Amino acid sequence: MKKILFCLMLAAATVSCSRYLDVKPRGYDIPTTLAQYEGLIYGQEYAMMDEVFEFMGFEFTTDADGYGNVYANMGRDICNAYCWKKDIFLPDENCGEWNRPASFLYPMNVVIAEVMNAADGTEAERKAVQAEARMVRAWMLFTMAQFFGKPYDPATAASDPCIPLITTASTMETDYPRKTVAEVYDFILTEMREALPDLRDEPEHYRRVFRPTGAAMLGKVLWMTGDYDAALPLLQEALTGALAQGCALLDYNARIKDDNTLDLPTDWLQNTEYLFLFESMARLWPAVYTTYYNSILFSIKDEVLDHYFRSGDTRLATLTGIPSGVSGYPKRKAGDRYAPNTSHMLTNLGIGLADVYLMTAECLARAGEDAEAARLLEELRAHRMAPADAPVSGDLVVAAVEERMREFIGFGNSWFDMRRLWNDPDFQYMKAWYTHTDGTTEYTLSADRLVMEIPPVILSWHPEYANN
Repeated sequence: MKKILFCLMLAAATVSCSRYLDVKPRGYDIPTTLAQYEGLIYGQEYAMMDEVFEFMGFEFTTDADGYGNVYANMGRDICNAYCWKKDIFLPDENCGEWNRPASFLYPMNVVIAEVMNAADGTEAERKAVQAEARMVRAWMLFTMAQFFGKPYDPATAASDPCIPLITTASTMETDYPRKTVAEVYDFILTEMREALPDLRDEPEHYRRVFRPTGAAMLGKVLWMTGDYDAALPLLQEALTGALAQGCALLDYNARIKDDNTLDLPTDWLQNTEYLFLFESMARLWPAVYTTYYNSILFSIKDEVLDHYFRSGDTRLATLTGIPSGVSGYPKRKAGDRYAPNTSHMLTNLGIGLADVYLMTAECLARAGEDAEAARLLEELRAHRMAPADAPVSGDLVVAAVEERMREFIGFGNSWFDMRRLWNDPDFQYMKAWYTHTDGTTEYTLSADRLVMEIPPVILSWHPEYANN
């Protein structure tokens, strides 16, 4: 394959990470060196783009005035997503859930196809860069499959429609047929398994995919498909490796300020919980925006807060009371309505350390290894609440999943667990919360709405994807 002209757009770097990000090919360039191929991976646009999936979680609610304000001021697409409607986007609307991960596919395909021809570097070094690109490409396809493919079900995966597999770097080729869920996940898992041994085992960096992060990525894909036994050793490897290389849980207890707000790192390089950061800013509007809108837009349901949280959980500090502006920590104000605080609303569609802790604990509990599952859960909880409140008991699978809800409350991550656990008998109680209201009509989530329709702007190019 001849080398391809490409335009490399580098995100504005506000942190010091010259080792990875100072390689800045300008304009139209032909990559020839290993550093330039690395620049293709780490120079991709990681800036946040608005998406709608954050509003599809069960924990959110609003009233008629709030819904009207959303529709008028934030967008019809958000309202449609919140109500789990079939058609979310207008024909001229962008869809971040499709566009952002898809934008990575072309440059990753360039690297995968061409890096072994680089003019410098050893074969092992070139393979390592190729392996990282394969991991990133697989992760972006996995992300798209989580939105536009049906939840993985071994009984129907061979017939359920999913996404196209774009695996060539060509601006001319457009014949990418939509694949089944089984075909997509088989491709993703094969790519990750083949790439994992070639990854470098170096200290983690939030835009790199080194060995611990690669193991975590592969483990999460297996975990999402319900293959918990296969996921467990990979997640354990990822956790052990990441901790050995300096990753660590942030101690929220030490970061609570006198005004009961949470002081989290704003410098990505200082956040020791990030493994691979692929971020999205949830557009949930807390007290700071009440000067612009007359009523609350979205808040967290009281019954959800009451079920999952106890006073003293520092994660409540990520919620802000409206209209009081009071932090949810240490004690929620009676009658107040709490929404995510935008200063702590970085939704990571990549993978982080707390996620690895929780997935590993759940897999251990499902394997009957309760003592180790409890140890990991209590270690995480001791960084999020008073250590005396950290011990767990009862069904540890349920404990692990409910800890996920606390850890990611208001971040939109619950959408993926809702899909994964739809048929799990231990979590049917959650469906009592799977209702949203626009203040007049109540909408109940159904199985067919666990997948987003491919947006009209894509269907205009590929009408064969519709109803397929």
